[in-house]
Amino acid sequence: MSDPEITTELLQTIDILEELEELMDLAPSLDIEDILQEAWLKISLTFPEDFREATSLDAGSEGLRRYLRVRAFFADPIQHPLSQEDLAIYYQNLKPPDAENDATDIE
Repeated sequence: MSDPEITTELLQTIDILEELEELMDLAPSLDIEDILQEAWLKISLTFPEDFREATSLDAGSEGLRRYLRVRAFFADPIQHPLSQEDLAIYYQNLKPPDAENDATDIE
């Protein structure tokens, strides 16, 4: 699958997740909300691993779309400009490095 096809599929999947988020907000009971949340989690697991990792702290539909914008920006900043706000939020939500991999943790 080519990159534009992957991006289109990701955007369609994000749309589905966004709808599920809205339905969770409207759920008439916690049981239904839990079912919708489980569906959301299962669908989100279909994303590529690097995508899931990069959005783990900002995994709502807005964060997922932001990651696509950031990825497009780094691929071609002239064609895909990015707001300072999006870039700042993206960096705020990156996972902190593992303690095991921390360069300052030298024995």
